[in-house]
Amino acid sequence: MQTQQCEIGDVIRLRGGIELQLRNALNGQIVEKRILNNLVVTAGRRFVLQQIASSEIVTSHTFERIAVGTGTVAPATSDTALGSETTRIAIGTFTTSNLTSNPPSWRAEISLNTDEGNTTLGEVGILNSSSGGTLLARATFATINKTTSNTLNISYTISN
Repeated sequence: MQTQQCEIGDVIRLRGGIELQLRNALNGQIVEKRILNNLVVTAGRRFVLQQIASSEIVTSHTFERIAVGTGTVAPATSDTALGSETTRIAIGTFTTSNLTSNPPSWRAEISLNTDEGNTTLGEVGILNSSSGGTLLARATFATINKTTSNTLNISYTISN
């Protein structure tokens, strides 16, 4: 008996883009702006696929936090955390209106105040818990020196 192999025609590829805006805390002017691509890691892809499998749905956590850190080692698909996380913030704004677009996407945004994340930052990621949890995606960048005279706005978009 001969078996036939079925090719899958549709593909769901998760990818992300990040915009960082370091702003002067006194006047709100942009001091530095970066636009980055990121890597959606294996653990994050697995989590998304588990939501499709009805026997493995995880209802207790959604991707609700953005973290920054001092790590600068390039992301790998095997990453499960940031290299050296310093600050994790609850996402303040979700934009889901583009879920009906082609390709669909959603955006999460946070702002680090003058008393948050003050160090030389080199990485960012999105996670589903206030500590530990599952890493969806991670990116590294040329370092930014965040100080008490700055705020840092992060906009994280995940799309197909």
